[in-house]
Amino acid sequence: MAYYMATRWGLNFLMDQDLPRNATLSPEILQSAIRGLTALCEVELGESHHLIFEPNDPHPRCASDCLSRTPTGPAALEARRKVLSRIVGSSQWGTKVLEVPQFYEDQGGVLQCIGPGICGNCVERWQTGHAKLRKKAWAMLPGVFGLRG
Repeated sequence: MAYYMATRWGLNFLMDQDLPRNATLSPEILQSAIRGLTALCEVELGESHHLIFEPNDPHPRCASDCLSRTPTGPAALEARRKVLSRIVGSSQWGTKVLEVPQFYEDQGGVLQCIGPGICGNCVERWQTGHAKLRKKAWAMLPGVFGLRG
């Protein structure tokens, strides 16, 4: 349960001073949870950053007005930063790598990408890439927490 809590709610939750005494974790379990969360966060951040900022095939079927075509422009960087901050968690608050990210928001009845100016084809590429990352993260879980898998 501690490992699940580490991935979902982060280290602050595991070391909460308000937890009942019988919920206090042994140093070994806490250390293993911290190592596992750190490993998952590193994979999440590194691969999500690569997916959004350094794609292998940057413009497949990309719309001509998509900001991904000008990746160094300020508007493109801001749009990508918004997407990255939405899908990548913080080690204080756990990791989001095991969740399905929401790349669209309801804007007055119209679904729009959370990164303004990014085309649907790029979002589809991110969704596919993140699905592969989630599978990789799920497969990593036993190893990062020192469990037999």
